[in-house]
Amino acid sequence: MKRQLKVLEVLDELCVKKLDKNMLRQHKPLGFTADEVAALAGFSRSNVSSDLNALHREKLVVKLVSRFTYYVTVKWVEYILPELKEKVPEVVRHQRQWEELAASEVSQFRMQSNLSDTSYSKDDNLSYKDVANYDAFEGLIGAQDSLKTAVEQAKASALYPPKGLDTLLVGSTGVGKTLFAEYIYKFAYHQGKIRHGGQLIVFNCADYANNPQLLMSQLFGHVRGAFTGADKDKAGLVEKADGGMLFLDEVHRLPPEGQEMLFYLLDRGDFRRMGDTDKTRHVTVRVVAATTENPDSTLLKTFLRRIPVVIQLPDLAVRPLQERFELIKFLLAREAAHIQSKVIVSQEALWALLLYRCHGNIGQLRNDLQLICAKAFLHRSDKSKPVRLAYEELPPKIKQAIVYDPQARLETSKILCTLGSELFIQPNGVAADKEADRSLPRNFYQTISDRMQFLKSQGIGQAEMIKCIEMDVENYFKRLNPEELEISQEYLQSVLPQEFLNVFDLACSKAEKMGRSLSRRLYYALAIHIAATVERIRSGLPIVNPNVRSVAEQHPKEYVVAEGMAQCIGEQMEILIPLDEIGFIALMLATFDDHHGKEERKVGILVITHGNSTATSMVDFSNKLLGVSHGKAIDMPLEANVDWAIEKAVQVAREIDEGKGIILLVDMGSLSGVAKAVTNRTGIMVKSVEMVSTLMVLHVLHKAILPKNDINVVYRAAWTARSMGQNVAQANNPTDFMNGKDKAIVTTCFTGQGAAAKIKGLLEKLLNQWQLFNIRVIAVEAGNQETLQNRLSSLQHSYDILASVGSVDPEMENRPHIAIEELMQGGVGSELRRLLTEGLKASEIADRYTDRGMDWEVMRGMVAGMLDEFLTFVNPRKVLDTLMICIRKMEEELQIEFSSSGLVRILVHSACMVERLLTQAGISYPDTTTFIAEHPTEYGVLKKVSNALEQQFAVVVNDEEICHLIEIIKMERRKNNLEEG
Repeated sequence: MKRQLKVLEVLDELCVKKLDKNMLRQHKPLGFTADEVAALAGFSRSNVSSDLNALHREKLVVKLVSRFTYYVTVKWVEYILPELKEKVPEVVRHQRQWEELAASEVSQFRMQSNLSDTSYSKDDNLSYKDVANYDAFEGLIGAQDSLKTAVEQAKASALYPPKGLDTLLVGSTGVGKTLFAEYIYKFAYHQGKIRHGGQLIVFNCADYANNPQLLMSQLFGHVRGAFTGADKDKAGLVEKADGGMLFLDEVHRLPPEGQEMLFYLLDRGDFRRMGDTDKTRHVTVRVVAATTENPDSTLLKTFLRRIPVVIQLPDLAVRPLQERFELIKFLLAREAAHIQSKVIVSQEALWALLLYRCHGNIGQLRNDLQLICAKAFLHRSDKSKPVRLAYEELPPKIKQAIVYDPQARLETSKILCTLGSELFIQPNGVAADKEADRSLPRNFYQTISDRMQFLKSQGIGQAEMIKCIEMDVENYFKRLNPEELEISQEYLQSVLPQEFLNVFDLACSKAEKMGRSLSRRLYYALAIHIAATVERIRSGLPIVNPNVRSVAEQHPKEYVVAEGMAQCIGEQMEILIPLDEIGFIALMLATFDDHHGKEERKVGILVITHGNSTATSMVDFSNKLLGVSHGKAIDMPLEANVDWAIEKAVQVAREIDEGKGIILLVDMGSLSGVAKAVTNRTGIMVKSVEMVSTLMVLHVLHKAILPKNDINVVYRAAWTARSMGQNVAQANNPTDFMNGKDKAIVTTCFTGQGAAAKIKGLLEKLLNQWQLFNIRVIAVEAGNQETLQNRLSSLQHSYDILASVGSVDPEMENRPHIAIEELMQGGVGSELRRLLTEGLKASEIADRYTDRGMDWEVMRGMVAGMLDEFLTFVNPRKVLDTLMICIRKMEEELQIEFSSSGLVRILVHSACMVERLLTQAGISYPDTTTFIAEHPTEYGVLKKVSNALEQQFAVVVNDEEICHLIEIIKMERRKNNLEEG
């Protein structure tokens, strides 16, 4: 024991003499190795190492585990960071975690003590000896980092004698200008620069931008008789703000006369009520204004001169990711308090929330989190359980907008490495947020619960009930933030050369002279697209548009405008813009604005069969069963020919098309050419599947009425339903021929050498596993439409082509196409297996797990790349193979099959678990004993299948880790049950 005390004294002496608080942010880990302590203490290295571990178990020493293990005393950490008194973590990866935890403790204290305070009285019990030394900005996330300059400016303007300086806040939509103004008010109040009882009055200038009379009345008040309907005197907001602060939001929306009204107020504090020509009133009011525009171009110079302090607030994208993490936790805490339930966020979901492009800044982040929480609240089966936010339940716009910047990914991995598999948010601390801070009404979640109860009382099933309410929730948020996808002019100027923008503006002027005005969204989209085209032309890269002729025929007016724009840009930039690109510009002019809101539209369904009522009967039955009228039918008389069917189909297609294409279901091959004819006549994308049945119509219609599904998803559903309904008599030999031809799959890309070749390798490996040796995989070049069609025509003479996979859809009739992006997302392996092996018994397939064979080959590389960012000691590729063996055994024993997203989730979680166990970084789980008792089967299976992992990596998978694994299994079962329902 004496030796341990000596080791502790030596380590503490080293910390005090050689370390200081300024070293917390250095890159090198802080602390001392066992070798360094042993050298100073005079003991052997092995004895000191043993003593340090013993002191660590007694919570007297902290470990920093990186490439080597470093030690510091808990006493020293508590000395430099008193906020962590009795809260110092036992193991960390880097000393910065102490600072982050300390900041979190301070932030939580500030939020609990002050954010719910709406009176701001100096008599409040703030737990400070000297109120004058209280800094309201300490509770603002980023006050010490990205907002430091802004905060210093705000403090200086607030303290400037005698009443402070009027201030203008400048920043993009959603950066938090209103919140920053509130902090200015709090700071000024507690510094005695705002008198007791002085209020913060908020006025949005946009509400009255086009009505100067009403604006004047709202701001300055009016006297009786000032205008029709003014039957009594009324004080304005300026008088209400007397002694306090007036916040003018969106001040750029004030017309010039509105800005002039404020001159005397800013100069002298004098004003008159509207209609009062005799009496001048005086107020002491501090004005803070805010704008999203360039003040020099939108505000009068005389107005700007009267506002001496201009504070620029940064976009969320340029703020540190650690601040974004704190904002996410803060905003989720608000939602947890509003729901009155714990919120649990998976690490994968946090990864996406930290990395997605949030163009609407903090305002959009808040709205996105509220939408995610609302949908998770809706899907929660047990209302006593926490609300869980998982990656696969995030909106597609978040998943698709993830930034793949190496530095951002590295910073994200550093932030998340301190977590276990999930982030736990308790419903406390910020329960008393103000109504103005929320875009949701306070009774929002109660409204969802009431709506669910009502639908349930009407006998509506759980799955349909959730779909119905989910649609209501999504529509609410779309109305709430209709312009969230718009790009600012400043952003455009930051990513495109000014030389190009000048030329592009000339081209847009020419388009307007030709009668085609451009919306704001179309302007931005065309600018980005044409800028990329110019770079491509200058680099000598080809531009291929196989549909340029049909675009010119279907949209002649837009094509003429596109020619004019291309000519203007070409002349100014000294390049030749090809006809193929003109076709793309014309198509954007014709369709871009029309596709805004396309996510609300649905794929059309049209059924054509021979007979007097066959198609109508199938469609009527399916429509009634699903409670819709979306499916349409054409009954084709036996004496009618295909031309008759085409004319009818063209007429119906034009009526039912919502911009997402149409699936045509027909009864026999003679009608399979109708789809192509309709597309040629109307320009509507139509895909055809033959051998229609009632089962197929029902299955396809169910997929089509979901707005999130595109035509490819519905098309594949049709082929799945067809294979389900067929009773194909095939020989047991999987290498059978059809019509004397070998079967083949074609893989496509623009060159035939890139993605197509890689996919070819994956498919061949999969076919090998299935022992389908006579199915060929052929990579096809798709440089242009003519080359592609000629190559396919040649191949079809020699092979029965079953499907196409790749980046270019060859649009083969009655042959499904799997896009490369869908392949990368996983989940298509089992569908392809059914297509290639229909009629075979399961026992004739070599490996029952190879349904996901192709997906796994793609997924393995993706997951390994992701884990490279998380893991320090474990080889991702080595651990993934062992984990896959364990997961397969677990699936067998528990009779569960993980989806692709579920498989990624448990693989990433388990690989990080191995790292935690190796580094002795613990993870907690509440009430482990009770949870295990509730899930004895899962616990027993996981203990057994984890043996291979334990033996290979010399670790022991503890009960806390097993409980988290059981949670992942439960989540996957809930998802499977919902899909089956």
